[in-house]
Amino acid sequence: MIHILLSDKRYTYSPEFRFIKPKDQQKVKVKFANDLVLALGYKFKEQNNYFTMAAEAAFMSLNPLDRQQSQFFIELKLTSSNHETINLQQDSTSIGLGYALGCSLAYRSHLNKNVHIDETLFATGEVSPSGNVHSIGHINSKVQGAIYAMTHRHQGPFTIFYPKANESEIEADLIAQVAEMGGKLCPVEHINQALLHILGEDFDGEQQNGTLTFKGLCSFDPHDAYYFFGREELTTKLVNLFNENPALIKVHGVSGSGKSSLVKAGLLPELIKQQDTIKWQIGLPKQFSNSHELLSHFISSNEAGFISVLQTMAVDLDKFIQELLQLNKTYLDELALHLSAHKATYVWFIDQFEEIYEIDPHNRLLQSLALLGELTPIKIVTSIRSEYLHQTDMVGRDFYVPHSLSAEDWLKIINNQALALGIVLEDGLAHAIQTEALKLSHALPAVEYLLAQMHALAITSEQPKILTFAQYNQLNKLTGVIYQQAEHILGQFEPLTEQFFELFVGVNINGTCYARHVDFIALEQQNPELLELVNALIEKQLIIRHQAQKLPPYVKLTHDCLITIADNLSLDQQIWPRFYIWLTARKEYLQWFHGVEAKYKQWKNFATQPQEQRHFTLTKHELSDGAKYLSQPGTVGVEAVKNYIISSQSQYQSSLELQNKTQKRRLLTTSILFVCAFSTATFAYFQKQQIEQEQAKTAQALNHLKNNVLLNINSIEPILAQYLPTFQRKYLNTHLSKLVNSVDDIGLDEIDKLRLLLIKIKILRQDDSTHIDEVISTISALESRLTSIGDKGPKEQQLVVAFKYELGALLLKQGRADEAKSYFKRALSRIENMPEDESLTLTKARATSQIASIALDAGEIQFAQEQLNQTLQILNNIVPSQQLEQAYNVLRINVFRELAKASSSQQKSSDLLLQAKTILEKQLSNDPNHLVSQYNLLRTFINLAEYSTSKTQAMQYYDQADELARKYSIKDPDNVYVQVAQLLLASRLGKSKLAQGYLVEAQEHFLVGLDIARKLRQLNEHNTDWQGHSIELYTAYAGYFEESAQPEQSTIYYEKALQAAIKLAAQDPDNLDFISLLQGVHSKVASHLYDLGDKKAAQSHLEEARQLALALTQKRPSNHAYQVSYRKKLFNLGYVASELSEVESACNYFRQGKSLSEEYLKSNTSIKWQKAKNKFEHYIELLKCN
Repeated sequence: MIHILLSDKRYTYSPEFRFIKPKDQQKVKVKFANDLVLALGYKFKEQNNYFTMAAEAAFMSLNPLDRQQSQFFIELKLTSSNHETINLQQDSTSIGLGYALGCSLAYRSHLNKNVHIDETLFATGEVSPSGNVHSIGHINSKVQGAIYAMTHRHQGPFTIFYPKANESEIEADLIAQVAEMGGKLCPVEHINQALLHILGEDFDGEQQNGTLTFKGLCSFDPHDAYYFFGREELTTKLVNLFNENPALIKVHGVSGSGKSSLVKAGLLPELIKQQDTIKWQIGLPKQFSNSHELLSHFISSNEAGFISVLQTMAVDLDKFIQELLQLNKTYLDELALHLSAHKATYVWFIDQFEEIYEIDPHNRLLQSLALLGELTPIKIVTSIRSEYLHQTDMVGRDFYVPHSLSAEDWLKIINNQALALGIVLEDGLAHAIQTEALKLSHALPAVEYLLAQMHALAITSEQPKILTFAQYNQLNKLTGVIYQQAEHILGQFEPLTEQFFELFVGVNINGTCYARHVDFIALEQQNPELLELVNALIEKQLIIRHQAQKLPPYVKLTHDCLITIADNLSLDQQIWPRFYIWLTARKEYLQWFHGVEAKYKQWKNFATQPQEQRHFTLTKHELSDGAKYLSQPGTVGVEAVKNYIISSQSQYQSSLELQNKTQKRRLLTTSILFVCAFSTATFAYFQKQQIEQEQAKTAQALNHLKNNVLLNINSIEPILAQYLPTFQRKYLNTHLSKLVNSVDDIGLDEIDKLRLLLIKIKILRQDDSTHIDEVISTISALESRLTSIGDKGPKEQQLVVAFKYELGALLLKQGRADEAKSYFKRALSRIENMPEDESLTLTKARATSQIASIALDAGEIQFAQEQLNQTLQILNNIVPSQQLEQAYNVLRINVFRELAKASSSQQKSSDLLLQAKTILEKQLSNDPNHLVSQYNLLRTFINLAEYSTSKTQAMQYYDQADELARKYSIKDPDNVYVQVAQLLLASRLGKSKLAQGYLVEAQEHFLVGLDIARKLRQLNEHNTDWQGHSIELYTAYAGYFEESAQPEQSTIYYEKALQAAIKLAAQDPDNLDFISLLQGVHSKVASHLYDLGDKKAAQSHLEEARQLALALTQKRPSNHAYQVSYRKKLFNLGYVASELSEVESACNYFRQGKSLSEEYLKSNTSIKWQKAKNKFEHYIELLKCN
């Protein structure tokens, strides 16, 4: 019996169990005795969760066969050592280890296994469903409880099981006292360690930790057959094929179709049901260094081997394998006679057989296995990816596993698995997952992984056995669950991404990707920087760690579905866009490396023997390709591979020098005088020829550069900006920058050099990390060069116009509105004197719209509207070619959005935005991969929400924007603008939920926003695009804490907002938006402090806000919003001063407010301003300021 230790040392609780006959398929089910339910009262739900987790942990401690054949419905009764009513404290998590050990022993007794206990057992510790034991509090009190029990109630030897994490906390005198009484303190990290101590050799359970949960990306094993569903019909067909007695069966299908699971959890368990004499063994090729070792594993296995038969035949194992691999039948007839006499069926299953062909495409092991299956009772089953089927030479019978399932099968997989595991799905959730699964071509691994990750989230919640829509949405649903997890982790290790891919992904000679097996020991030694990343992926089940035979442990991607690409699909339809982009740029290199990998490994093995090592360097042909890839920046990421190529180059150069020396000696011995005379003439001749050839090549190269880069420069930038994800765009920008930076070293005309430099301006505009100092230095350097080309002709004039516009756009992005406006006007001035074409018209419209945007920000509404309408007129006056049609539409949409901002009517603003939405949706229906249009639609949804008069409609638009942002972030995970939009949406959705009173949902949105802000900060701490929205997030989250009555937390986040706003404003003191944001934060902080009763501190912040607001009105006197803000600051300051009895100061503020209102009303008619003026006058009179 187990005695559970409590904080009160005077008594212990002992669990007693009763088994009830199960009435459903659930493997583990629990209930409390009626008396215990009454005694626990409101703590029943909490203790039921603890008992459920303990019962599952105990179930996982059984061996796989017991788990497969048994199910338990167990009732718990607790007995107190002092015979009083059970009275557990709230959050009594330390009771879990006692529950779990008690359950484990009860299960074994129920299965008629030997359970002999000859000592008193005490237990305390928290237990998770995996069986892991976690630390607890008051450990010394609990040890004292065991000593008390042994002193007053028990005698003889005893053991105290407790968490290993608490080992260092136990007092020395207690350790000595336990030892003196004949007891043992036994720290454990897992319940199996305690069971091994209790049962000794009788313990037959799992030695590894496990959790009763979904399989995730791992395949099902034979003992998982009880919850393997959805493939019943396919299993029946495979069993029928097996019963036809073929020599060998090849179960094939695409990656992720469930081949391995079908054999292990479908075929094998079904055969065991049909025949008691089935003996089976499973192996994976990569667990062995060669075919000989793999065959040795099967032949020597206890289950399905025949090593004893070979000993009877007096045949050496190695000799037998050698003959079999050479397709000799020498021993097979005699072996068949011996095995047939056993009247047993032997099944060998070689999983992932394609791994054989990845190493050696011409391997003949399959033919040897087929011969063995043909002549003996041994039946061979293999699983292999369909793309490798052509290498099997039609050996054996094929069995195809389709990757698509019926709607009914999907529901079986989802619902029946959950039922078997005792898990409940929220209503409608199974159908939601089914609907998504039916739309995907390779959904099986994604469904299993989604369910596993949802359960992992549930375990940490108050309802560990319920899967919900909230978890489903948090994981980005089925379409995004796997690569969202991968993206989240890789996003934290951005610089290591390329190195990771190169180590873990291979491409064979057929161009097919496969997951490479990476030696874990070598990884620790040679790439320690990757360990944290790999461990994070292991934790999320995206990488698995194997230990095979006596080989070193290795790690690999859990499933090939992550690296499966379809060449016929576009980027947004790929399973993992980031990987697709990386692979597209390096596929040729990876195929080359696959061909030389065997030599590379041998070269590394002989690192300490240079003489032997040089035999494995690259040949001339291999080196030619290797040097090419090495010269391409970013292609070769692994340092050891770079060293291999460099070493091969050095070796090859040395061999050439050696050959050269040998040839020289021969020539010298023939005739020194003749060679000297003749070689001098020959050398001169060939030198001249070589120089002429090099000059011709240079001229040709320059001509090629001009024709293929310079003349197409206008088509490069739209592709970079509109279609390519950020990851790929930055990669190409890096190469373009290197080309541009060396422009002065290329023999080109000045105008052609400037056309190259124009790329740099566009790159700076695209680059989120560009600093204003770099912008100014670049502009200064370009101005003199632009002047030098003058107005020689149309080509030069168009180039100058392009520069003026791009420089203006670059400055505007940096917040330098006045300087930007100057450049836009200069561009327009030049265009007026040039013959129009569609390209110049587009630039003219763009410059006009930019001037309008600047006017709009300055509060010059009427002028902005005129300029925007003029832009629309320019666009409507021309029918662009197909090449520029999209650019025209993008600009037209931006104009609609700007007009919406300028409109005084919310309804008119909404109408304009709906027009933009219609154009965008039509454009995306024709061109779904146009990233700029997707982003514009996202921003349009946000604008529609901002201008909507209906809160319900606004929320719908925000939700649509959020959904689009999620999809966009999958296609382009590195796009800062999309992440900024997600940050904004997190704040807005959180504020909306907060206003509705949904505090939990509001906090979820805010926490998502904080995570995005953290990631953006890591990418670029000084990027201004996201900092403003992070300030909005901080203030909104502070508001959440105010609503939930947590003023201290609220103060922390207001302070975060203030510090962020100060930092942002300091980055560019001339940026009025930053100043406006800072004064707004000061106002919010002041309001918060006022509510807390600290009016003096509130007054200080309001004064800071007033000074900033005054500066804004002085710089932009026509901006109505700035005027209103300043007016409000004056009123609030006057009001607070009056409450602090600072009458003179209050009067001063109220008088300024009155004067400001009167000045405004002289030229404007406004009811709100008139009311404000009346309020100022009221307080002036009240305080007797006159």
